[in-house]
Order: sequence, then C-alpha cells, then structure tokens
Amino acid sequence: MIAIARFLTPLLMPLPLGMVCVLLGLLFVVLKLRKAAIVSLAASVSILCFFGYGLTVRSRLYALERQYPPLHVEQLPEQQRQQIKFVVVLGNAHVSDPTVPETNQLGTASLYRLFEGIRLHRELPESWLVVSGGANQEDPLANAVVVGRTARQLGVDGGRLVIEDRPRDTVEEARTLKPLLKDAPFVLVTSAAHMARAMQIFQHEGLKPAAAPTDFTLKEKQRLSSSSFLPSIVNLELSEQVVYEWLGRLWSCLE
Repeated sequence: MIAIARFLTPLLMPLPLGMVCVLLGLLFVVLKLRKAAIVSLAASVSILCFFGYGLTVRSRLYALERQYPPLHVEQLPEQQRQQIKFVVVLGNAHVSDPTVPETNQLGTASLYRLFEGIRLHRELPESWLVVSGGANQEDPLANAVVVGRTARQLGVDGGRLVIEDRPRDTVEEARTLKPLLKDAPFVLVTSAAHMARAMQIFQHEGLKPAAAPTDFTLKEKQRLSSSSFLPSIVNLELSEQVVYEWLGRLWSCLE
C-alpha cells in the first residue's frame, strides 16, 4: 500500500492531474470522440481553476495549519512537563549529496521540524530528541540518519538522541515508536499542515502526543493578497499541501 500510495500521490496532485486530463482530451479529439474530449478538457479547466484560485486554497490551508497552536513549554501543566521524556520529530524529505552541507541536503520541512524539535528539547532538559523517518525510492539513505547527523552538528548531545530509521510513513512511525513512548505524554513535532492527521494517527495507537506544529506556510498577513483572487502557480503549489493531507487520510483508511 505504501508503494502504491507513493506512486499515485504525485499523479493526483492538481497540476499533473489537470495536464493528464488535457492530454486525454487531445487524444479524444484525434479519435473524434467529441463528448469525451469536451468532458476531459472541461475537467482539466475545472481542476486548474479550482485549485489555482487562491481564495479557496489559502483559506483551507490556513484553517488546516491553525488546528493546533505552537507549543510553549512554560504553558504546559507542571505535572505534564515532568512526565515528558521524548521530543519526537517526524521525518520528511532530503536529497543525499556529499558535495553540499547536510543542512542543505534536508528539505525545508525537515529543517523547520528539526529546529523546532531542538528548541523544545533544550527547554525540556531531561528529554530525549527522537528523529524518525526511513528511506524511500528516491533516496536510499534514511531521512532520520541525515536529520540525526545535522542535529549533532547543531549541538544536540548524541547521548540524548534517538534515530529511528525504519518507518516509511506516519502510520509506521506511530507503530514503531509505540514501545518507546508507551503511555507517557511526549512532544510531537511536524509541519502545521500535517499536524492534525499526525495527532489522529498517534492517538489512534493509544499514545499521548502534545502537538508542536511548525513549518507554517501561511502567516496571518498572507491569508489575502492580490494573488488570492487569480489562479496562479503559487496557489497550485499551496493546494498540493491540502491535497496531500486529503490523500494521506485516504491511504491511512485503506491500510
């Protein structure tokens, strides 16, 4: 299922899906299938306009990212702070390239997640920093390995660092980390758009995460701008985050 999801997800993003509909429409024109061509081309225009129209996309993404507020350790109940022993940073993307620093090999989301994880780990001095994320077809080196190396370069004590390089997605991360986390509260760090789904997955496994969202794409003043009222490539890129979470929920239900 993971292999199928990784193959289908990029194809189901708005821009590739819209272009597939265009190509199908042109094929139907060549084959003189007029009605099928009209349906395909109309579907393409509808997809590209709906997901490229910023007002809808931006408001949905903003709502998705604001389901959980940023975590401030001092605002946690004293008893909960004392019970937290792990700060868990979920995996994301990187590109292995020994010719550039490892901080440059990590994707933007991975960097944001790591920085937030280190910040919270330092505010919880008795905690362990757990970085998670396995390898994928694009890069055989596990994401957690690269993130762990970067964490040590940024001053994290290797004796307080756990590298979990087996999980390939969020469901596997929750299941793999369950024996370590047990029934105690812990901090869960991931991108704001991904946080609601991650919380649901970890809670479904009977775990007790405290949400620590980061990597916010839209800030308050970006909710509305001149680009919010016209279709654009930027809005299509933003829509991919929303569609990715929709598809992630679908794949989770099918697993």
